[in-house]
Amino acid sequence: TSLSSRSNLEHQFRQQIDRALEQVAQVLDNTKHPKICEDVHHTYEDKYLLAELLTNTALASQLTCLSHLGIDQETLGKLVGWAGGNRTVTLSFVCTRKCSFNREVQYEQDSKTKHVTEVSTSSGHGAKWESKVVTTITEYYWDFNVAMELVAFVGTGEGEGERIQLLSREGQHEIKTSSDNAPYPETVIAPPIEVNISDFLGLIQPNSSELTFKIDREHEDTHTPRRNQDVDKVEVQLHGIGSWAGRITQYLTHDLLRVNTVDKPSLDMRALNTDGVLSPVLPLFEDRDAAQPIEAASAEQAQLALMAKLSDNRPAESKLMLTSDVNALLDEERKSLGRKMVELGEVFADPSALVSSFEARLCVVLLHMQHIQSQHLSAINYIEEMLRAQLIGAIGKVVTPDDFSEYLRFHNNKLFKPEYAPQPCSYAIRRTEHHSPQGQISIERKPDSGDSIAEPIPTIVNHSQASCEMKVQLSASTEISFGGDRFVHGFLCHKFSRQPKPRFNFVARARQFSSFIVLLGKISGPQSFDPTYGMIVRNKDEFELPLDLETIPTPKEFKDAIQSLSPEQREFCQAFRSMQLESTLFGVVVIQIKPQLEKLLKLAPDGLAKEIDLTEKLMELFIKYQIPSDLLAFEEGPEEISERDPRRLEAVKHHVGEMFAMINAEKDRELAEREQEAEHALQSARMAQYSQQLTVNSYAPTNAMDCLMDCESSVSYTHLTLPTKRIV
Repeated sequence: TSLSSRSNLEHQFRQQIDRALEQVAQVLDNTKHPKICEDVHHTYEDKYLLAELLTNTALASQLTCLSHLGIDQETLGKLVGWAGGNRTVTLSFVCTRKCSFNREVQYEQDSKTKHVTEVSTSSGHGAKWESKVVTTITEYYWDFNVAMELVAFVGTGEGEGERIQLLSREGQHEIKTSSDNAPYPETVIAPPIEVNISDFLGLIQPNSSELTFKIDREHEDTHTPRRNQDVDKVEVQLHGIGSWAGRITQYLTHDLLRVNTVDKPSLDMRALNTDGVLSPVLPLFEDRDAAQPIEAASAEQAQLALMAKLSDNRPAESKLMLTSDVNALLDEERKSLGRKMVELGEVFADPSALVSSFEARLCVVLLHMQHIQSQHLSAINYIEEMLRAQLIGAIGKVVTPDDFSEYLRFHNNKLFKPEYAPQPCSYAIRRTEHHSPQGQISIERKPDSGDSIAEPIPTIVNHSQASCEMKVQLSASTEISFGGDRFVHGFLCHKFSRQPKPRFNFVARARQFSSFIVLLGKISGPQSFDPTYGMIVRNKDEFELPLDLETIPTPKEFKDAIQSLSPEQREFCQAFRSMQLESTLFGVVVIQIKPQLEKLLKLAPDGLAKEIDLTEKLMELFIKYQIPSDLLAFEEGPEEISERDPRRLEAVKHHVGEMFAMINAEKDRELAEREQEAEHALQSARMAQYSQQLTVNSYAPTNAMDCLMDCESSVSYTHLTLPTKRIV
């Protein structure tokens, strides 16, 4: 939910609580000072007790509504007994409508306009004629019968004594139409509107009718007073009851009560509301500092005519309202709902009308059941929002995934020894610790919000020397092997619910006059690396490659998922998962270029360390011109030369110089050919221009020299300059 919509919901809920507090003040005596829970100092345990009290109050309030739907104490005991026997108890609303032809009536209706004609003669006598239009009207009358029934049944309800009729009504009405077409089908049996209330009845004590909802605080899925499986289970049940009530109300108000019958009186349909009916599901605490402790009178409690009462298991030091006060609010709800029923009986007084007091009372009770469910959900969520606001107030800000990562880094430094502490996944590329870095590689996480700079992710690292070489298949005919240092990283990724996936990038940077090769891929076996991407990073290059990480199911999730598959499908899934476990390990291989060039050209180690110009030329020859290494490497002669003999380097420089001399000569030859081609094209253009002028002016020169001079005078010269680059 967005911040604006969340703020609007909180404002509306506070307004409802403020209006309810005015009613509560009328019910309780002046010594009680109930307040909204955030305004009273309390403990974390009080929040759990409040969530339990709100849920039990909502269940008791629903039982009060069910008492107006025909469920008395005896029926409730029977339903609770059914639910206690591990059987399903269902409430079902069924409505049957029948429409049949009754009679046809014809009558004549005079028009309201008369036409008068007067005639006079010469003798003074006159005559007058009057005329009017008479219309014959035919009306068709239909019998419209409605039968409604609310029942409770156990199981399928087919056995003897497994079905209890709670409410029923039959009505006979007439519909008038001007056409002989039936306004409705002959018989319509609406689909039953049903709800399972077994879990709801399971929370009621069979003998005492006390509500026993409790939150298991020790369960592993219990996180807060709102986020736990006990509250979720009850909320699902209450939501089912509220949805059931809403569907019946929708059917009555939009389908049935809109039928235009002959005997339909003019009624105030605005009376179908729950105004004035108290909703006792309120997140209130009692201000113990201002209130005097008053013990509940057991005699007064016994006189409350409630379907179910709340038991007093509140700790003495708790800030919860007294159970007697909550029961008093429940009793006031029962009374206010009874007063509403009396008002509806006066507004919808005709028992034979389509909308009688039966339908009106049924609609209002169902509306109140929906309101109770909505009020319980808002109150329970209010506890969670209050807890969230208090947490933000204690920290001073809303904790984001980036903040949580920073929090873990801070505490990991205290928790782990220095040699085991998580390290940033960032490495300087250098030959040895005595050499300057040639570049850097890192895996960085982009911040989820704000303008924060991306930082390397913290990983737990295991460093070791390669015990065996790994192989990389570059092509069908080329395979390389590598050893060196190996680093195994473990990374714990944190993600909040309803947050987007974290964004990771692999970043490679090179310094000026430095170069190295980076391969990214998967480790497909103990001694094999399968590259997916490869790049040469050189001369201040910076590569940023997004990493799309996927999470494979846990062993338990995988086992549950394949349980109902066919043997062939299960075998395929197991083989595919085996491939995932063996070949989805992300790997990065860094190959330094200078050491490999030194081996390739048979030079001494560090022979190219300070030969920047020679290294750049070698890179150009290998990358741009694809020159074979044999043409540049030092050639061993009959005389043995030591590894660090400077003649090796001089020989390589000589080969490189000769190679560039050959390349420059080839470039000069190509340049000369291009110049000749350009000159030939220029001469051809001159001749073509001259021929065109001869055709237009009919001018014939006397000799070839005149022709050339005339062409030179009429054609502007075009100087063609080709780019040249000579490499020494």
